[in-house]
Amino acid sequence: MDRFFISPDRWGESLSLYGEESHHCRRVMRKRVGDVIEVFDGCGHWACGAITALGDEVVLDLQERGESAKADIQVELAVGIPKGKTFDLIVQKAVELGVNRIQPLMTEQGMVKISEKDAPKKAAKWQRLALEASKQCGQNWLTQVAQPRPFSQWIDRREPADQELIAALTPDSRPLGEVLSQLGKSSEISSIRVLVGPEGDFSEGEYQVCFDREMTSIGLGQLVLRTETAVIYVLSNVFCQLGWPAE
Repeated sequence: MDRFFISPDRWGESLSLYGEESHHCRRVMRKRVGDVIEVFDGCGHWACGAITALGDEVVLDLQERGESAKADIQVELAVGIPKGKTFDLIVQKAVELGVNRIQPLMTEQGMVKISEKDAPKKAAKWQRLALEASKQCGQNWLTQVAQPRPFSQWIDRREPADQELIAALTPDSRPLGEVLSQLGKSSEISSIRVLVGPEGDFSEGEYQVCFDREMTSIGLGQLVLRTETAVIYVLSNVFCQLGWPAE
């Protein structure tokens, strides 16, 4: 069933699509009166209904509605921005796997630098990609994409997490499976942050700052993975081994 987004401020007893979502429903998906669609607000609420009117506003006759529980454990991905469109893929796959928040980072050895002026525009673009991924995968809690920030500014202003894992190409990194097996049952923690570097990896100084803050360095095997591969590998193992639902 095709899914569309209604912002939380427009969520109520009666529901309609407006603006871009209305246009997408009518012009792109070519829905007609009588078609049944699903809508969600990104805060856990969802509903199904038949279209009763098509215009600037797409009106629904609701047939079913409900609320998806918020994940007991919140997962944040903090990742060095790779060049090209690779970060688009990272956003999409992180959403599909169930990440709650994504923090794009500009690092010392990373090739991507985004000005303070352009940061909101980039974040808005990636947030739209997160929304489209949520529509596709059935996620009713919208992943939040933060504005890109320099690592040096972010590291000391970040919100605390119960467990912070950093994928590290260092000799003393512990195997990912070993670290995850020792985290204990999911009820013992409420938040996890995963850090992955860009193509040029984190610098020695950035690694040291993370280790000084008692982040756990994890190894991903003998091969050097691309940023997007490392992200998918780590997140898949986290969600799989700890047995969390992706919603």
